[in-house]
Amino acid sequence: MNFSFSPYLITLFFSCLSLSGIAQIPVSGKVEMYNGRPAIFINNQPNYPMIYSLTDVPGGRWSWEELPKYNMQRFCSQGIKLIQVDLAFDHVWKEDGTIDTDTAQKQLRGVLDICPDAAIFIRFHVNPPKWWQQKHPEENTVYADTIPMRDISWGLQRIIEDDEENPTRHSLASVKWKTEATTKLIEFLDKLKVLPEANALAGIQVAGGVYGEWHYWGFINNEPDIGIPMQVYFRKWLKEKYKTDNALQSAWKEKGVTLSSAALPSLEERKNTTGGIFRDPQKEKKLVNYYEAQHQVIAEGIIHFCKVIKETWPRPIITGTFYGYFYSVFGRETAGGHLQLQRVLNSPYVDYLSAPGTYYPEAVEMGDPYRSRSLINSIGLHGKLWLDEMDQQTPLVPLKDSSFTSSLEKSIAQVRRNVLFTFCKGQGLWFYDFGPSGFNGGKRLNDHGSYGWWDEPSLSNDIGRLKSLLDKQFNQPYTNDADVLLVHSTETFYYTGSNRKDSYMGHWANNWVPVSIFRSGVVHDVIDADDLDKINPDQYKAIVFINTWLLTTAQKHIIQSKLAKKGRHLIWLYAPGYTNGITLHKEFTESLTGMKLALLPQTTSTSVSILNEIVKDYTFSIWGNTVNPLFIVEDKEAISLGTVSGTSYTAFARKDQKDHVSWFINIPPAKTELWQYIFNKAGAHIYGNVGDIFYSGGGILSVHSAKGGIRPIRLKNGKVVEISTGANATVLLNAQSGEVILK
Repeated sequence: MNFSFSPYLITLFFSCLSLSGIAQIPVSGKVEMYNGRPAIFINNQPNYPMIYSLTDVPGGRWSWEELPKYNMQRFCSQGIKLIQVDLAFDHVWKEDGTIDTDTAQKQLRGVLDICPDAAIFIRFHVNPPKWWQQKHPEENTVYADTIPMRDISWGLQRIIEDDEENPTRHSLASVKWKTEATTKLIEFLDKLKVLPEANALAGIQVAGGVYGEWHYWGFINNEPDIGIPMQVYFRKWLKEKYKTDNALQSAWKEKGVTLSSAALPSLEERKNTTGGIFRDPQKEKKLVNYYEAQHQVIAEGIIHFCKVIKETWPRPIITGTFYGYFYSVFGRETAGGHLQLQRVLNSPYVDYLSAPGTYYPEAVEMGDPYRSRSLINSIGLHGKLWLDEMDQQTPLVPLKDSSFTSSLEKSIAQVRRNVLFTFCKGQGLWFYDFGPSGFNGGKRLNDHGSYGWWDEPSLSNDIGRLKSLLDKQFNQPYTNDADVLLVHSTETFYYTGSNRKDSYMGHWANNWVPVSIFRSGVVHDVIDADDLDKINPDQYKAIVFINTWLLTTAQKHIIQSKLAKKGRHLIWLYAPGYTNGITLHKEFTESLTGMKLALLPQTTSTSVSILNEIVKDYTFSIWGNTVNPLFIVEDKEAISLGTVSGTSYTAFARKDQKDHVSWFINIPPAKTELWQYIFNKAGAHIYGNVGDIFYSGGGILSVHSAKGGIRPIRLKNGKVVEISTGANATVLLNAQSGEVILK
């Protein structure tokens, strides 16, 4: 018997499904600018990007289970209806080659059962299933310094449980993986898109590499990847870059090497540097090229899979990824960080980047400055959305505990502080609730009926108040109140050593220096040096060049023609512009700082002493390291403000130039009082007490304090208001009037 259905009956059928909560009107998603900041648009309606996310761990993974359902309901009831779930190829790509969408359908259905009008995001791990890795060992990563550990039987554990070690995993340069994963991803999307639950799908986050965060396998403690897939990719990359054998030989200073025979660098080559902590590009271009290629293969993979999703899904869909990690990368940025930021930001197929907030230093406790992992202002300058994964465990303890009240106060202050950081930067976040599983020490607070990190009535209600307040502010034109700018360089890491012995300078400068600046009372922005052409320099009184030890000719031109003007203060740390990617040269640094410099060889621990009238009894080193190369100032027109300890050599100086003021210090300082001294001289706005944490933007001034007490706050418009807080508090003020809007 032959059946046929009219379009009317088909429409009626899906309308009934929608009324039952199984499906809804098909959702389209996009990221566009709204009132001066990136926003999530669902069916052309702008949404402040605050999301609740299930995790990839047992107890918090499946939307149809009791605890995840309970927590989703709590967040949905507070108005948070952007929901994310986790899936991996392990869940859908079977060993017989078939694609099974049952788990994906149940995940989507579980969300809609709790929050029928949710817009859903899937974090989809494109790493091949474990059976695939076992079937194709020739496609796996080969470590330069160790053998892969035996893969654990994941069972009910996390699929990605041992990712951060030296696991048995596919090479991220594997063409076979990329080709087959592409085919299976398209097949999965084609089967998914006809399911009624998929009408609610607004976005897909492409996840891969370590924990889905696109770090190279083994990067924390080991050196990847010398396997055949990487060798093939590296030679292909070299051919595209150099075209001829002669060009390669000239660049590498290596006779006989050819595009078809070029080898991956050995472990010994990786360990050594020829320019102190620097790789001399005249002698070590091979190493620079290898790491460039390794980072490019990651960026290409991200862009590729995002493109596949956008071109396969039947309507507009948001695509994003974990990428852009800059802070808190364990001193292993070269081996496994994210150094191709500009390539990813310039792709039309990537709508947002994301990462957990920084884990160290001083990023978790009360009084610490919460901050994003990335150069967050660069993300916005490209019109992209940034989403923090807020995976900080709250200090909550069980209700019967004597410290419950203080733990609740701390938890409310923590959430406000963390949420307001990204909001004030014009960006967003998701709550990533490891709480249900007890993962990472998270407590199951069963003795008073609590099952998640944010599941306490007062805390949950405060999140609802935040959501309501920020929704209103989100609909106002965005203002950025920073007048200090920190400039970092992602590509500098190609030219410094990849092991921790040689990477200490960048690790210190990029992580410990910003913390001291956060505590100085100013509000600052952070960008990649490649985005200097996109900023409005008139906004900034002081610009701090943190690790800009590689600067191109074009970047130096922007600095000298655009930034070194109008009496602005430029603060240079360690070795600005010491390399241009072609050679190392002291004169490059002199031309930027405007000071005559000399190199002072060091054989023992290097330390700097600051004048007492600036900061009393302040002498510091960088973990006791011997710093080479080390610059000293030999300029009679510069004012000496500090010396290399035990000598008369100037380590810290200021020089008034024709159109700007130049500061130079040869070891990056992490002393709040010193930074406040510099910012005072520069005329930057200081909101209040040393130690309090201020975020300001989008019409809100956030004040976070561990000590509490009476606080005079000087607003940007000059008005002084006084607030009184208890210990462990985050108070929100109207940035213009100073009125307390959430205490």
